[in-house]
Amino acid sequence: MARPKDWHPLRESDPVPGDPIEIREQVEHMKKIAKYLRTQAEALTAMADADNLKGKYADELAENARGLGRKLDLAEDRYREVKGHLSNWADELEDFQKKADKALSDAQDAQRTIESRSKSDDQSSDNKKKDDEKGGSDEDPVLKQAKEDLEDARKRLNSAEGGYQERSGHFASKIRSSIDDDMKDSWWNDIKGWVADADWLGDIADWASWAATAVGVVAMFFPAVGVIALALTVVVAAIHITQAVTGNGSWFDVVMDLGALKLARNGLKAAKAVKALQQNSRKTAAGLAKEKSTAQAAQANAGARKTAARAERRRGGTSRKNRERARAKRLRLEGENRAAGKRAADEVRDSEMPQITAQEKASAIGDRNLARQVKDINKWRDTYPDSAELASNASQAQRHKDVVQGSWAVATGLDTADKTADSFTDDGYSRMKDRMTAPVGSQW
Repeated sequence: MARPKDWHPLRESDPVPGDPIEIREQVEHMKKIAKYLRTQAEALTAMADADNLKGKYADELAENARGLGRKLDLAEDRYREVKGHLSNWADELEDFQKKADKALSDAQDAQRTIESRSKSDDQSSDNKKKDDEKGGSDEDPVLKQAKEDLEDARKRLNSAEGGYQERSGHFASKIRSSIDDDMKDSWWNDIKGWVADADWLGDIADWASWAATAVGVVAMFFPAVGVIALALTVVVAAIHITQAVTGNGSWFDVVMDLGALKLARNGLKAAKAVKALQQNSRKTAAGLAKEKSTAQAAQANAGARKTAARAERRRGGTSRKNRERARAKRLRLEGENRAAGKRAADEVRDSEMPQITAQEKASAIGDRNLARQVKDINKWRDTYPDSAELASNASQAQRHKDVVQGSWAVATGLDTADKTADSFTDDGYSRMKDRMTAPVGSQW
């Protein structure tokens, strides 16, 4: 059963958290493990006591079997004792939660009565003043009873919370005592235990996850901060991987984090590709503008260049000075043609980036630079429609823009679902993730 979310007017949050159903599921799982360990320990003991094997290898096998059997015995003892403590704790936890929930329900009823009667009292304040002047009536008995009920509910909740704290510490001590035996834990078990006790890791992961979501929204308007969202996602992924490999977190969270990083990487690569295409389109358009302007200038002064070229080649009756003058004119005209082409190319390279509309910016997920780059690519494609390269750049830019949009949409959808699924599934989403928990490595 889902725990109450709103603990007003008694607390800010649940004072007796926990899930008895999940604890009992773990108890059943531990029963199966204990039974399996006992079976294997008995089998190893029987193997060690068998007398049908001879030789040194048989002695070594028997000794190893006995040693492993003893470890299995110790492990079975751990599971058997711990499952007993957990089973008892589940029963007591359920009782504490029932008491706390009843106190909360009574307190909320009392609070509603208090608020309702207080409003009524405000409306009849003039009458009360008159009664007071006449030595009138006492406090409204219904209001007085509601206040007493609220205080009683608060005391009952304090009592339930105190019992919860005392008994949770009691069972935690019992469990620690049960696992403090002759079976030595490896360094890996020490690491797993340290991570299990490091609640602050989970707090950091939760904080970083929400911060990444918030920064991701800001990045729609200021793309430069997108790298912060990416860094926060990396932090979350690192913590979730640490928790998952030690059996203290769900591998489902790791898959979600890696998926988010993959989508972010795809979006960044696509955005870089669009920038490269925009630069290539400008370069290509500059070359085409240069060719076009040079050709137009050459066409405009073609007659003068031909005349100068003929005068430059003429020998009979023409002085050397006249030929040099004609050659200089031809070279000047050719230089003017080249200069016209260079000016046209420079104008393309140095031209202002196009302005964009609000709709165009929204279509680029708020990335102003991306929207301007795509529009610039399309502008040069339209300016030189015969260029296959500019047409290809525009087509590729649109595909990369679609990748940016898709990556953002999928990542946002997954993030939203992850943060809201529990409210729609009565915490079933978290229970599903918990079933995908498995540590890496064993105790031996």
